[in-house]
Amino acid sequence: MLERVGLPVLFVVLWSSAFVAAKSGVVYATPFAFLAVRFAIVAAIFASVSAALYVLHKASKRAPKVTAPLTRQDVFGTVAVGILLHGIYLGCSFYAMANGLGAALTALIVSTQPLLTTALAIVLFGEKPRGIQWLGIAIGFIGVIVVLSPSLGISAPILSLLASLLALIAITCGTLLQKKVGNQIGLLKSNVIQASAATLFFLILINTIEVPHIDWTPNFVGALAWQVLVVSTGAYIILMILIKRDSVAATTSLLFLVPPTTALIAHFWLGEPLTPTTIAGFCMASAGVYLVTRYAARSPS
Repeated sequence: MLERVGLPVLFVVLWSSAFVAAKSGVVYATPFAFLAVRFAIVAAIFASVSAALYVLHKASKRAPKVTAPLTRQDVFGTVAVGILLHGIYLGCSFYAMANGLGAALTALIVSTQPLLTTALAIVLFGEKPRGIQWLGIAIGFIGVIVVLSPSLGISAPILSLLASLLALIAITCGTLLQKKVGNQIGLLKSNVIQASAATLFFLILINTIEVPHIDWTPNFVGALAWQVLVVSTGAYIILMILIKRDSVAATTSLLFLVPPTTALIAHFWLGEPLTPTTIAGFCMASAGVYLVTRYAARSPS
């Protein structure tokens, strides 16, 4: 019971903190350069851990664990997940916020993902959300709107708005693809491949469409360290575990809690005001997530 509740709660807190850390980091760096450095470090960390485990296994002289060899389809699928979830989703979100779109509006657009994901999961995986889950999604979405409503009265640049919509499509497709290919490859290997693919993706961007710049201040280093150690390693691994363990609808519905939780973190970290409207929206979003996860539909075997 503790594991089933604890992992989703920890994921929401860590994932929400990423927005505050990103807000601090993009002040000192262009978005794609920031993400290129982040995922280069993440790829190196996972590759080092993988190599160390391999050496320890060889030194123990134990019989090798029999695993199915990686196929070209497994590798290509994992690369695609990395580009979708790390490259396009984060790249478009960071680009949108760095070019005039408010963080609140960006978060609102991306938080509609469970609606799109659940609809696609019905077709692709045969998942059948119950009526009460649809009610939970609706309540959660309204709660997000309530939380973010004070920040929505802004004019949004069209290009940045389109970028955030592309981010929504990318994280939806990436989540569904991970559900499909996640069981074919180990978590550690998957993270090495995905982070490496994202690094290459952002290196291409900073050599084609962005003039990269990084101001290596203590604040930027702190934001980068948080993104690498807490978000890209801790939160993302938990996300992969949850996607593999639970239904797609139940896992992605947790994203409804990200904007209100971000508001709470920003209140204590950045001193941003926490209004009665924000608290009411948080309660609504929490209720919606509870309904979806409590009555999570399982995919037919």
